[in-house]
Amino acid sequence: MNPRSLQGCRVLDLGIITAGAATSALLADLGAQVVKIESDDYRDPFRIWAPSATAATPTSSPYFRSTNRNKRGAAINLKQPDGRAAFLRLVAHYDVVVENFRRGVLERLGLSFADLRRANPKIILASISSQGEDGPHSGHVSFGSTLDAMGGLAWLSGYAGGPPVLSGQDLNYPDQVVALFAVGMIATAWHQKSAEGAHLDISQRELVSFLCGESFLTPNSTTRISNADPDFALQSCFLAADGIWLAVSVPVAQVSSLRGLLVLELGLDPGFDLGAGLGQWVKQVPAEQSAIALRDHGIPAACANDGAAAMAEQGVSWLWAMQQASDGVPIKGFPFQLAAMPLAIDCDAPEFGADTVAVLREAGYSTREIDRLLASLPD
Repeated sequence: MNPRSLQGCRVLDLGIITAGAATSALLADLGAQVVKIESDDYRDPFRIWAPSATAATPTSSPYFRSTNRNKRGAAINLKQPDGRAAFLRLVAHYDVVVENFRRGVLERLGLSFADLRRANPKIILASISSQGEDGPHSGHVSFGSTLDAMGGLAWLSGYAGGPPVLSGQDLNYPDQVVALFAVGMIATAWHQKSAEGAHLDISQRELVSFLCGESFLTPNSTTRISNADPDFALQSCFLAADGIWLAVSVPVAQVSSLRGLLVLELGLDPGFDLGAGLGQWVKQVPAEQSAIALRDHGIPAACANDGAAAMAEQGVSWLWAMQQASDGVPIKGFPFQLAAMPLAIDCDAPEFGADTVAVLREAGYSTREIDRLLASLPD
């Protein structure tokens, strides 16, 4: 089997929640050896997060398992001198540090890029932040909602005349997409193997604005068009008889075909309102039935799947987006797949500090040094 593209890359993961931890998870999927660093007084909050109305223990959270698969775990308290020294000693043996703390935290810990470079001149520090390393907003506390707003995404979302719409905690679009781009930047820097190392400044706000950029080309426009599109005669969602929403896009060239279908199905008089007529017909039949009929007439249509419906299409419409942990619990999978070096979940997310001793031994720590460091950790 061919080695995965990041085989040989060694990563110290200080990332938490999605933006940082999902970045290092994808690095691990691609073959990097990733060690998740946590301290007892600050574990990854995802360890105890769970979907609404679902309890989670520190080892069962599907969010944590999704963003920390294929990693090992080490417990090192960076706030203590011995812990800081241990981390810098590890840095000397690793290629990449991933972090998404608030700006200024690494400096206060004595782990700035300059500090890391003294331990390893070739180190790559990937700093994922909401507003970037500098600038007027770099010190602000941000969430997905504020990034949606400041980056322009919320302005684009919602219905004409209505308020902007946030992607919300369940999606948190800025956190999701930054991991994909951060992996690309880290992989590029690692393959370049600069003798001077690199500090990668990865701003989520900048990324959100970049992804919305085409919509900013007419900056004086303030009209939210929701599902409307000037290239289509009609584009909207309609509620079907079975309670499923149907998304329909009607090209201008297919208007006469659609009118013919609706006249046949409903007996409408010529000149009827296209949207009202389509909505009337869709609500009388199951969504998939109307979707098939519309597609047969050259009109793009698809059911708006909920989670259960999307999962039911695994192996038909998609293959890799969701996978299973070792106990069969579904977790997030991969945004892409490589035929020559397939990505796989080789191991579950680590228990807190499960590999501390092994990681320290690999960095040259003696048994006495390890015992002393572990004795300094809280019970």
